[in-house]
Amino acid sequence: MEKNENLRNADREYGLTFSRDRSYLIAKKRIYKARKCPVYECLINPSWKEGGIANILLSRKQPDNNIIFGAYLVDTYCLGLKNTFCNVGFTLSEYEDKLKAGIYREDDPIDCPVSLIHQIIYGAIEYAANLGFKPQKDFNLSKHVLENQSEIEESTPVEFGKDGKPFYISGPYDNADSIIEQLKEKLGEGNFDFMIGEHI
Repeated sequence: MEKNENLRNADREYGLTFSRDRSYLIAKKRIYKARKCPVYECLINPSWKEGGIANILLSRKQPDNNIIFGAYLVDTYCLGLKNTFCNVGFTLSEYEDKLKAGIYREDDPIDCPVSLIHQIIYGAIEYAANLGFKPQKDFNLSKHVLENQSEIEESTPVEFGKDGKPFYISGPYDNADSIIEQLKEKLGEGNFDFMIGEHI
């Protein structure tokens, strides 16, 4: 199963879903205050540099010892933040056995410095913005699990694009024709590479 399929399936299963009831509003309020909770762990798939897709999971420990988390699927080659979701109130066993196991089905994740995942996420969003692509809308909420962008110091340089230019690899939910046309309009023929049908 492709990496973006894993995260999308986990989103459907464990992401905070919009509702007008009180429990949703309470959960949303807790996410807005997530930065006050200490980081529990910060994970990434080990193949993110080679494959151009970073599967990131940042979790924090709530005062009641439950877990609050944000998950981020980042295309470092072209499209930036493709998918993201977050939630609160997961027990440690739910977090380990369901959420984490669901997101990282192919690759066992590795620990990652918090500063590096911020560079990957925010850097990819900026890179994609220059190509005309916006981050997935749920980042408006999941960004509160991250630190303030202005407070993060750069740790290791992160390369965006591949071999000095954008490299679009189509995913199963992409409108590939529209994306390629946008790249042509922004950059011109020959100034980007693409591959159709290889789902990442």
